[in-house]
Amino acid sequence: MHSILRIFALSAAVLAVASCGPSPEFIVVRELDGEAWYRDSMLVFEVPVTDTAATYRVEVDVRHAGDYAYRNLYVGRDVLNARGTVYHDTAEFQLASPEGTWLGDGIAGLKTVTLAYRSEGLRFPKAETYRFRMQHLMRDEPLQGIHSVALKLYRTEPQDGQDEPR
Repeated sequence: MHSILRIFALSAAVLAVASCGPSPEFIVVRELDGEAWYRDSMLVFEVPVTDTAATYRVEVDVRHAGDYAYRNLYVGRDVLNARGTVYHDTAEFQLASPEGTWLGDGIAGLKTVTLAYRSEGLRFPKAETYRFRMQHLMRDEPLQGIHSVALKLYRTEPQDGQDEPR
């Protein structure tokens, strides 16, 4: 029964993404076995970039169980190219309101929250494959209740404040 609910939830999410708004240029979902994320399990997303003139909006979808123990998720994240790290930081993703109400959408006990990777768009200086990596920085080991993490890139119109990953 649990696997049927997972298949239904994944199908509904794919339909929701496909049916409204612009389609992402790139999307990859990394599922976590048993909804357990180990600190040494770096989630890696390889993004082939061919258009260096384009600006991209980068989003992260975090899908978590309704009984996830926290309102937030701290992650270390970086972007690498063939020569090394071009961007690195730590981020806090809010999964619930201060009152404890889950943010995002969901069915069957799973909630999906879409979060901006950065507030400004990204431009990539060179046509090559960039590696986005994320690692949880929470105290629990393993961190229970995170079902999957997805990375999505959308081509956008350039605006002031958008910049190369660094």
